[in-house]
Amino acid sequence: MCGNSVHTFVSTEALLSLMTNSNCKILDLRDYSKFQKGHITGAIHIDNSIFVEQNEDGINVIPDCKIIANYLNQKGIKNEDILILVDDVFNLNCSIAAWTLHYFCFRNVILLDGAFSKWEKENNELSTEEIQLERGDFTLDKQDDTILISKEEIIMNLNSDDFIFVDNRSEYAILLDQQGGNIPGAIHFWYLDLFEEYPDYFIIKKNEDLIGEMNVREINKDKTIIVYCESAPQSALVYLALKELGYPDVRLYLAGYDEWRLNCG
Repeated sequence: MCGNSVHTFVSTEALLSLMTNSNCKILDLRDYSKFQKGHITGAIHIDNSIFVEQNEDGINVIPDCKIIANYLNQKGIKNEDILILVDDVFNLNCSIAAWTLHYFCFRNVILLDGAFSKWEKENNELSTEEIQLERGDFTLDKQDDTILISKEEIIMNLNSDDFIFVDNRSEYAILLDQQGGNIPGAIHFWYLDLFEEYPDYFIIKKNEDLIGEMNVREINKDKTIIVYCESAPQSALVYLALKELGYPDVRLYLAGYDEWRLNCG
C-alpha cells in the first residue's frame, strides 16, 4: 500500500510560477497533431495509450509498469519529478494516466485545472518547439491493490453496508444502455458534476461545494467507495477528486461497465 495523500489539480496561475522549477515536468497527453500546432512551453508530448491496456474482449486491464517506466525514461522523466498532466478540456486522458501512476505508487502527479483550453483562452505562452531531455531514471516497482476492485469482489460485496457504488456515467448513457443500466444499488454522480462550466473551459468546483454534493448523495467517507463508468477515465477523475477531498478508501472498477454488461448485465 502506498501513501494516501493526493493533490489533484493545479491552476493555470500556479503553473506559471511552477514552470521555473526544473523538477516540474509538463506532460501533454493530447493528440500529437494538436501538440505540434502549439503547446505549453517546455511541455513533453506523451502517448496516452501507454497507460491503457485491454484484453481480448476489449476490457481494461492493468498495463505493464515496465513499458510505462521505460517510455517515461526515454522522455527524460525522473522519480523526483512532479508531473503536471495536460489534456484538451475534461482531462480524461490525464485522469486514467494519473490513476495508473497512483496504482504503481507514484503520487507526484497533478492535472492542470481547466486543461489546455483554459491555458489557451488566457493567452498564456505557447510553443511549437519540441524539447529533448536526457534519459531519466524513472522506476515503477510497487503496486497498490487497495485502489482497484474486480468484478468478483463487487459481486461479493453488493449487499454490504460498508460499500457504496457510484456510477459516473451520464443519465442519458445509463438510460440508453440495452443490458441492465447499472450495478444494482449504485448511486448516480455524473463526472461532469465535478466542474464549474465556463464558455470555453471547465474548472473543478471548490472542495466545500463538492463535499456538499457528496453529502446530499450520502457518499460517506466512512464507507468503501467504488467508482465506475463505461471504461474508467470518467471514474478515474472522480477517484482523484474524492481522494483530494480526504476520502480514505476509494477504489476504481477499472474494467468498468463494459465488463459488467458483458458478464452480469
